[in-house]
Amino acid sequence: SGKTSLIERLVANITARGFTVSTVKHVHHDVDLDQPGKDSFRHRAAGASEVVLASAHRFALMREHRGTEPELPEILARMAPVDLILVEGYKRDAHAKIEVFRAEAGHDLIQPGDPLVRAVATDCDLRALGVPCLDLNDTNTIADFILREVGLRANDDQFDRVVIVDWSAANQPTSAVKKSDAIWIAIADHSGTAEYHFRTRNTAEIFVQQLIVTAKTQGQRLLIGFDFAFGYPEGFAKQLTGTPSARAVWAWLDRHIIDTPDNANNRFDVANQINAGLGGTGPFWSHPAGRMYPALQPTKHGIDHTRLGFAEYRQVEKHAKGAKSVWMLVNPGAVASQSLVGLPMIHRLSQDPAVAVWPFDPANRQIVLSEVYPSLLSSAVNAEVANSGCVKDQAQVKVLAKALFNLARQGQLDELLQAKGGAVATEEGWILGTNHAAALLAAL
Repeated sequence: SGKTSLIERLVANITARGFTVSTVKHVHHDVDLDQPGKDSFRHRAAGASEVVLASAHRFALMREHRGTEPELPEILARMAPVDLILVEGYKRDAHAKIEVFRAEAGHDLIQPGDPLVRAVATDCDLRALGVPCLDLNDTNTIADFILREVGLRANDDQFDRVVIVDWSAANQPTSAVKKSDAIWIAIADHSGTAEYHFRTRNTAEIFVQQLIVTAKTQGQRLLIGFDFAFGYPEGFAKQLTGTPSARAVWAWLDRHIIDTPDNANNRFDVANQINAGLGGTGPFWSHPAGRMYPALQPTKHGIDHTRLGFAEYRQVEKHAKGAKSVWMLVNPGAVASQSLVGLPMIHRLSQDPAVAVWPFDPANRQIVLSEVYPSLLSSAVNAEVANSGCVKDQAQVKVLAKALFNLARQGQLDELLQAKGGAVATEEGWILGTNHAAALLAAL
């Protein structure tokens, strides 16, 4: 079934990370490393309980138990201390296991009848099992799973993959040739970084959903950052929904935003509706030239957000240089349109119990969604554009995904994900990495 090949790869992978590893292999036939006539064989034949063969580079200890076969704990107790022991065999013993299963091997799965099987490493699709199904050929993922299971890797501070999404509020599919102002998604993991281009929000959301399904199936931790605001200034949620909660706003937008598979959407009509319900002047402003909305002004002139009962900027915008107001729908740097068509997706994704939306939830679930702002790393982004010739949106997601993954791998991401309280944790949200640009740049 491939157990020995897998363990060979795991030993190489895990020792390369700096851990010490030993192995135990259980066999059902008689084992003898010795040969009749050799001195050591004669020692055993004479009645020696243990015989050691010693040389300049290694020694072998042979013990004659001459009775009941010893249990695994007895064997482990005789081994020198190491970080991890990988055991091949003893499949019916009472310890946590990974089952190795290949379809062509022709045997039945053990997992359905053994609750101690924590995962199945396989070359076929077994997603209905209810335990993580790991790609038998993906040594990194299996090693990560083992290290988490035995406590050699922190579960709340490291991610197997970091995904960064540069969102778009385009009204139609973006150009297949001109790939700026479209949706770009970057993935950073142990194999490096890769970027993907999407012409519609629908195809991008399906891709993100597939990444989540894959992570859950393979037992991976996943951090997904989206480049739009997850919340609004304190006080807005209560006025719009009656509940002072960002989640209430996401649900409200999910009911009111119409966003078709070809990117047609009603975000300006919804912004106009919100403004009308709050008195007709603000909080949203700006719309495309040549269009008129009764309660949506082309500029912010005359809009008094304080009078409306909430601020023009969230707390985090005061710390993130260059970040625009969450109320500006168009013009350079505007983010409000992306939020209006992006937050319904956050609502849908957040319905999965494995998904946490930070900082509204603690960042300790398998999948963590966060708000990001790639412009925090503008110097590195500009350098990437100059060096590779890629479009800026592609460079932004690539650079930030790489920086966050490197921080996670170094065990330094927890400082960025510290719990936040007050309105930040209930209504406004926070941009991951704010006030930590230097650490992100250093991680590159």
